[in-house]
Amino acid sequence: MSNPVKALLATDQTALCLCIRMARTVDVGAIAAAAGFNALYVDMEHSPISADETSAICMSAPGFGVIPFVRVPQDDLGLASRLLDGGAYGIIFPHVETEEQARKVAGACLFPPRGYRSAVGSTIHLGFEGLSQSEAGLRLDELTTTTVMIETELGVKNASAIAAVDGVDMVMVGTADLSATMGKAGALDSAEIIKACEKVAAACHEHGKTFALGGVRNNPQLAADYAAMGARFIIAGMDAAYMQQSAEADVMAIRKAIKG
Repeated sequence: MSNPVKALLATDQTALCLCIRMARTVDVGAIAAAAGFNALYVDMEHSPISADETSAICMSAPGFGVIPFVRVPQDDLGLASRLLDGGAYGIIFPHVETEEQARKVAGACLFPPRGYRSAVGSTIHLGFEGLSQSEAGLRLDELTTTTVMIETELGVKNASAIAAVDGVDMVMVGTADLSATMGKAGALDSAEIIKACEKVAAACHEHGKTFALGGVRNNPQLAADYAAMGARFIIAGMDAAYMQQSAEADVMAIRKAIKG
């Protein structure tokens, strides 16, 4: 198996990712692929989706051409390890503020000598091919993407040190939480948020890491502005929001038609 998202990012193209908070069945991967998404992530930080449901979605998604990631609750390294074993191609760690924290979470996703992930042998990523422990570890390390989220001013301040950590592949600005902690809740185009994102983008460029962005769904121009800044992995939509928006549009259209 390969990780097409990694290949896409290596050519400086932009990958679009769907956030999953409501879906519980494997067909969501097919829906994401049909819509044109490159990736999806199951948001276990903000939903009650179980590990079993998450693993099923992750195991099936690559078959539809969509690469699966999972956002775990803050610093939940045990859950991260289980989900990597269970089909996820990468983990998104929220609320990372320091180099030390980044080293800890990145190390949990890599096998020795680079990290301390527990030996698992072959997995669904490798087609359960009979491999030596060392070969399986090397190949899984190549497939895995570790993302850390910066969502506070302290994280922005430490962006360069965080981006420099071996094993961190992407640094994502969580614009919603960052804007809230900076007293600019929802003002994603404010000068303060833009300046913070520019600092993180520069840190990623300095250390050869991917600049990623969350929180700009439903705003194509804002997403384009951040892509111009260097963002190459963008959370472009969420299943719950799509359902609400489509449902509202249909209800309004039907009521309007009934009234004549």
